[in-house]
Amino acid sequence: MNPLNGVASVLLIADDRDSGAPYREALAAGGYQVTQAESFIEALDSPMADPDVIVLCDLAMFAYPAQKAQVLRVPAEMTPAALIVEVHRRVALRAALHATIAQAA
Repeated sequence: MNPLNGVASVLLIADDRDSGAPYREALAAGGYQVTQAESFIEALDSPMADPDVIVLCDLAMFAYPAQKAQVLRVPAEMTPAALIVEVHRRVALRAALHATIAQAA
């Protein structure tokens, strides 16, 4: 989460830019900073260094060394609205975990 403005960032990877567009638009409307890439290689070149959540559309898997972000795979039947609910849930869980760790320290 961007500490300056409190906005969570989402990296959306979709093989087909058009198929990812409804999800990208819904996430942006939901208040997230969204960067879309068409492949793992393009994602490495994205300006978003450490996204809070990585959303995969039509991809089997995604992982890279030192990955911290949760990965959410979008099933074919998931609507953009359902994606927003799931991303909200995951971002909230991550924030709660970081708060708990900070209190324990």
